[in-house]
Amino acid sequence: MQLRKDPMLDLAPLVEKSFEIWPGVLRIAAAGPGAHGAVAAGIDAAREIASSLMGDAELLSRGSVDVLPRGVASRALLEAARGLMALLSDEAMPPVLVGLPGAVCDVVINAMREVGDTDFASATLCDVSAFYRNASAPAAALAALPLMAGEFLRGLSSDCASGGIAFSGMGRFFPTRGVADLVAVLGDTAVLSALSAAVLGDTMTWPQAKANRRRIVDPLVAAAYAGRASVYLPGLIPPDEIRETLSKGVRMASRLREKRVLLAAVFALKGRGRTSGPITGDRLLRFGVSEWR
Repeated sequence: MQLRKDPMLDLAPLVEKSFEIWPGVLRIAAAGPGAHGAVAAGIDAAREIASSLMGDAELLSRGSVDVLPRGVASRALLEAARGLMALLSDEAMPPVLVGLPGAVCDVVINAMREVGDTDFASATLCDVSAFYRNASAPAAALAALPLMAGEFLRGLSSDCASGGIAFSGMGRFFPTRGVADLVAVLGDTAVLSALSAAVLGDTMTWPQAKANRRRIVDPLVAAAYAGRASVYLPGLIPPDEIRETLSKGVRMASRLREKRVLLAAVFALKGRGRTSGPITGDRLLRFGVSEWR
């Protein structure tokens, strides 16, 4: 008897490496014939970014966009932040430092794609991922992404070849003014996704939530958020107020989608969820939502 061969076994294995860089560990992966070269290019790009990142991060933590950072990732972040500032009020803009992990991922993924001959590539740092995949990419390659990011991509109603996925909400690395348990965003770039996720997280406020008075451990984040209130233990929220809080996020997401800042977004709060864009909430099992609208 002849066994049926799985075509996925013919594909080059997933190649993965990690690199320590602020604010944690950058995780790089690629699949396809050129996977090893792509990962090597990603590591080289990360080393180049790291040479100026801490100085740039300290500069960006002061909040101004009228600065001249040294690194290419920081300069790309400022360009994205200025574009977003033209669409939002000053109060709606998060600290610009929020977008730096996304900018790092974008630079790394671009370096990986320049090598060519890869079916899949990803770069993940903190709560944001940049990715690329072609039609030949195996579904199993999404395992290189964080679980919820991979599930987010699978929940899209149409294929997305490249972009960035970012998360915001309570308990994430960067503080938030809102009470959302989770906000997930898909955009054309990781830096725009990171900034957009922070905007949406801040939008979902609940007036009765307690202010967070805990010390922020990371000194750069503490400097960037100095004087900004964030939420701590919102407690029990009435159902009608949960719906209204979710609606705040959806309204802002619709506005950003109209401006082509983001492609899709998901919001989760106290077991309820909403979606914006071409994504099916019922496929997002890890988002802790039992009721989608």
